[in-house]
Amino acid sequence: MFLEISSKENSHYKELKKVTKEKSDYVIIEGKKLFLEAINSPLKIQKVYFDKKNQQYLSKFLSGKQNIEPIFINNALLSSIFTTDSKPDGEDLIIALAKKPLHRLQDLLETQKQLIFLERIQDPGNLGMIIRSAVAFNAGGIILSKGSVDPFNTKVIRASAGAVFNLPVISIDEIESFVPSLKSAKYKLVALLVKPSKASKNLSKIIFDLPCIFLFGNEGSGLSKEFLNMVDEIVTIPQSDKIESLNLGVAASLVLWELYKRKN
Repeated sequence: MFLEISSKENSHYKELKKVTKEKSDYVIIEGKKLFLEAINSPLKIQKVYFDKKNQQYLSKFLSGKQNIEPIFINNALLSSIFTTDSKPDGEDLIIALAKKPLHRLQDLLETQKQLIFLERIQDPGNLGMIIRSAVAFNAGGIILSKGSVDPFNTKVIRASAGAVFNLPVISIDEIESFVPSLKSAKYKLVALLVKPSKASKNLSKIIFDLPCIFLFGNEGSGLSKEFLNMVDEIVTIPQSDKIESLNLGVAASLVLWELYKRKN
């Protein structure tokens, strides 16, 4: 027998609503497309909420998934929990919960050759775009500094089109030990500057030695001097003078594409 929620007074409904409204250890997956991305990823889904009308459709994806608990909830209640501005309906009206994956910095440094570091990135759309590009261009993982947006924010998940389910993303608090760890692991540190300087080189002229890590700064203030003083290379992306700078998500994607192009 499946658990069924039919009232806002149901304790399971209240628990689900609380998880979607407050910061928690769960990844909130909304909609059919993202659910299908998640169920085919390393992410460990624990519960999936849907209307009885969608049981036949979902049964083919849940078959054999003994670790996933299906829970019936009527569409009206489920729609009230969705965080999106435009509420889906029909088969798209699905919410799944998964435990946030835990990754260790040391594991990334030991197993990956191409990483991304983002300092205090704030915009969910930018982070989602960078995650999607990182997966498309075979980056090994993303490291976020303290003060960055949550990589499992529902807006980040949507902007990444679910790519965040397939990429190690970790947040670090101890910046002081971060760069020494990179140096110890023989990583080359490459920083992106919005505008050319005497110390910067054109992106097309850089030799990408592996392992390497690309450092990108905050959307408004850029990369802090603390990091700029410790990097091995500083690059800029050539562009016309018709605009001041590229969007962070676009700039990071171009850097990742440049390395991917050279390797392939």
